Amino acid sequence: MFSRCTRRLASSASALVKKQRFYKEVSVVTESAAAGPPQYKIALDGRIIKTQLGRPLQMSSEPLAIAIAEEWAAQEKDIEQGHMRLSGLAMTAIDNPTNMTKESITAMIMEYLATDTVLFFAPENQALMEAQKEHWAPLIDSANQDMNTQLQPALDFVAEPVSAECRRKFESWLMSYDFWALTGLQYAVQSSKSVLIPHGMIRHRVGAREAVELALLEQRVQMKQWGEVRIAIEFVLVT
Repeated sequence: MFSRCTRRLASSASALVKKQRFYKEVSVVTESAAAGPPQYKIALDGRIIKTQLGRPLQMSSEPLAIAIAEEWAAQEKDIEQGHMRLSGLAMTAIDNPTNMTKESITAMIMEYLATDTVLFFAPENQALMEAQKEHWAPLIDSANQDMNTQLQPALDFVAEPVSAECRRKFESWLMSYDFWALTGLQYAVQSSKSVLIPHGMIRHRVGAREAVELALLEQRVQMKQWGEVRIAIEFVLVT
């Protein structure tokens, strides 16, 4: 019993230690398939990277393979796994440790649509409401235009801004993507607490940096307000 606990503690401690970069060159290896598109594998010093389950890190998208190779090439003395999101998502798609399917991923994403951050405005905070109208309303309008829906921002948490018809259209849109794309989309939705923000990126309505700012809009406005209050308090104390 004691030895098992010791091994577990040692294993946990080793997981916290950063791995040093052990390779010099990163390359993308192209392999032709007998049937279907060619496969692109990422290699370190000529050796193919393996997933946790021992499967080769390979994909059918050359741009994705190049982007993942760039993640590995960008590592310096230590390997910062937290900076290698594409690699992690690709390995998750390959190993599929939770046995997800297109249908199950779509269902998880759809759960976020009903409570989408972008669909809930805050009338009790004038500054925030103005920022939401300026930055979120165009995103809602573009989604309605692209999806032929009638999404409307809610002014409280009692309202339901997404109708059954809207849900069906978004579900059909999600199911048009393959398993790999849905794996990445699920991560984007969970990170932004929104379906409409990733949708805007996919439709080239917003860029990556703008998407981050849209997801953090409420925090940005509140930080600005609290900052102004703090300055006012300090000014009164000094005078």
